[in-house]
Amino acid sequence: MRISVRYSNARKKKKHRLSCELKNPTVRNKMVRGNWHIIPRLLPLLAIVCISACSTTKTVPEGDRLFTGTNIKWEGKKPRDYSTLSEQMENSARPKPNKKFAGLPFRLWFYNLGKEPKGKGLNYLLRHKWGQAPVLLSQAKPDYTANVLEQYLVDNGFFQAQVTSEIKNRGRKKASILYTATPNLRYRIKSVTYVTDSSILGKAIAAAQTGSSLKLNRPYRLDSIKAERNRIHNILKEQGYYYFTPDYLLVEVDSTNNGMVDLFVTVKPETPAPAKKKYHMKNITVYPNYSLDNDSLSRSGTPIIYNRLRIIDTTNKFRPGVFDRSIFLKPDSLYRLSSHNITLHRLTDLGTFKFVKGTFRPVRGDSSLLNASFFLTPYPRRSLQAELRGTSKSNNFVGSEVKVTARNRNWLHGANLLELSVSGGLEWQVGGKASSVQTGGNSYNFKTEAAVTIPRFWQPIFKGLNVRTPYVPRTRISLSYELYSRSQLYNLNAYSFNFQYIWRKTEFLEHKWSPFSITYVLPTKTTPGYDSILKYDPSQRTAIEKQFILGGNYNVTFNNQSANRIHSFYINGDLDYSGNIAGLIVPKGDSTKNILGIPFAQFVRLTVDARHYWKLNRKLTWVNRIYAGYGLPYGNSSTLPFVKQYFIGGSSSLRGFRARTLGPGSYRDTSSQYLANEAGDIKLEYNSELRAHLTGIFNAALFLDAGNIWLKGIVPEKPGSQFNAGSFGSQIAVDAGAGLRVDASIIVVRLDIAFPLRKPWLPQDERWVIKDVKFGDPDWRKENLILNIAIGYPF
Repeated sequence: MRISVRYSNARKKKKHRLSCELKNPTVRNKMVRGNWHIIPRLLPLLAIVCISACSTTKTVPEGDRLFTGTNIKWEGKKPRDYSTLSEQMENSARPKPNKKFAGLPFRLWFYNLGKEPKGKGLNYLLRHKWGQAPVLLSQAKPDYTANVLEQYLVDNGFFQAQVTSEIKNRGRKKASILYTATPNLRYRIKSVTYVTDSSILGKAIAAAQTGSSLKLNRPYRLDSIKAERNRIHNILKEQGYYYFTPDYLLVEVDSTNNGMVDLFVTVKPETPAPAKKKYHMKNITVYPNYSLDNDSLSRSGTPIIYNRLRIIDTTNKFRPGVFDRSIFLKPDSLYRLSSHNITLHRLTDLGTFKFVKGTFRPVRGDSSLLNASFFLTPYPRRSLQAELRGTSKSNNFVGSEVKVTARNRNWLHGANLLELSVSGGLEWQVGGKASSVQTGGNSYNFKTEAAVTIPRFWQPIFKGLNVRTPYVPRTRISLSYELYSRSQLYNLNAYSFNFQYIWRKTEFLEHKWSPFSITYVLPTKTTPGYDSILKYDPSQRTAIEKQFILGGNYNVTFNNQSANRIHSFYINGDLDYSGNIAGLIVPKGDSTKNILGIPFAQFVRLTVDARHYWKLNRKLTWVNRIYAGYGLPYGNSSTLPFVKQYFIGGSSSLRGFRARTLGPGSYRDTSSQYLANEAGDIKLEYNSELRAHLTGIFNAALFLDAGNIWLKGIVPEKPGSQFNAGSFGSQIAVDAGAGLRVDASIIVVRLDIAFPLRKPWLPQDERWVIKDVKFGDPDWRKENLILNIAIGYPF
């Protein structure tokens, strides 16, 4: 999509003349009538002027002041982490000043524009919906807040800290509060002693010293004390101490050592007897059709015993094996926290149950045994979902697509997910001068898919294979058919079958392996118009070649993104392979190896997508991405199949270049500007983006993109497209731009505007085009300024 705004010198002169002749009523009226179209353009500016003219203190009561914020000042030597401490102290201070957008208190202005509402009118919207009442100095409690901030410093080792407050008046009706922190000496940990007795519990706590969160010579922190108590609690829970909690641990502090503290970890004397004992499991009962509205009926019935599990399912909704693979607490085994957590996570991760609750009760007459009950409330078994999407492209095409998906969450009573989907869409041209043959004419697509996801490793060799993780391993089997028709060019049919294993060992690491995947591509109804295009662009032929893609895929993803991490990473590795085993078995024909008379693709493709997220502060994040892909066609294939090739450009790639129009290498084909199908066997891409939170749901970004695609072999029709290790750097394209994002949690709407800085198809010494950037030139904007509208972040 392209955006351009035109200005002419004549128009600028008229504006100048209008501003100079307003004193003459006749001329003024004539000019206004002749330039009435200017008025709508001035309205936003007038609105801003009107709002800014409103005083922010208009509704501040007499004798009070508008509170403008909190400032932290440090006296004496600043600690190394004072910036983090200051940020936390500012977050703890109350009240918070009025919210601002781009540094301006718009919500306060809206509030001041309104009056006290008498009903649901404009004043109600201004005061209670759009506006925000002024935050007043009288709402602040400086002395109380100073004590809170002082205690925060004490909790971080500044036992002699002092915090004072001072009100700073600004003008007649505004004020802020300055808190002055004098941290004084920071105490560090000298020693940590675990005071225990000779009991089994005492020995377990003493053995837990290894890996302590309390490190010698580190600053004293209350958070470290809490972390150590939780760590020991988890260790004891893993050894059967079900009723032990962190509150039963006491950490005493001796601070009489001139800036050093001695810590003593012990069990509180009043700890009850049940917390000091180990527990074993006895009966484990599952209620898979539990309803809080019908509690007694859900609990009634004769239990089915399956591998010593007690299952009460009077309606026979689920096969017992579903729970045997999900519940890791076993009768007569020691209670372990890890088994407890894995069980709850597995039952939730099945995706079949809306609510999962586990309860544990001691067995009557035996104080060292526990009975466990799991109450599971299922989702509705069947659901139907419809999606409607609209698209608009820069080549004057618009379209719409509808998709309907039916789901069965408990197919064959095994918690299997059955999905049946049908989708279809149309795309048509609404303007432009290109002929229907050049653009391919109107098009439509139709796709249907049936897929079943089984909550286990489904295979005939290793029976009962069940990885001990909190995450359910899955097997997904899918069968699909897709038709894509371009009325003036061709029809393309694709039949696919995929068998895939999905599992994860940890929260951050996920594996997907498809031992075999089959795709059969069948073109039909090619037209003479398409044949004429192939004469000028033979690479288009690969888009619709008849062939088998017979192979598999392995994908591994590491993702530890978190709002609380300063540095987080996303790394995805993907290995695609096709025709390897078939190439060893199938004999060679006249020129290729065929199955049922149809050649199959042979290639290996490796792709890596690595991203680093650096949270500079709570409102600023710097994201860097490196994307590298390498495909090696061999045997039957001279290039990768079209669906496996790499593309570049567009809203999630190099945003200063239109999708699929860049490369390969320094090659530039203007004849394919409408079909836009440039692809390659090799891809390198780098993206750097600085993201800033503005206010509320609004975010902004500045970005730089660089990269290109190349072909592995020589294609005479595309000079400069082959990858060369010695010269590929000179063929890198570069762009830059800025963006606005509306992040409403459930959906992110993104608008990125970008322009090229380096064009690899130009002569070697003319490829950098920074000097040619002219935002005021309409011809330059039309050719270079690209507006990308998309859903979600680019990476």
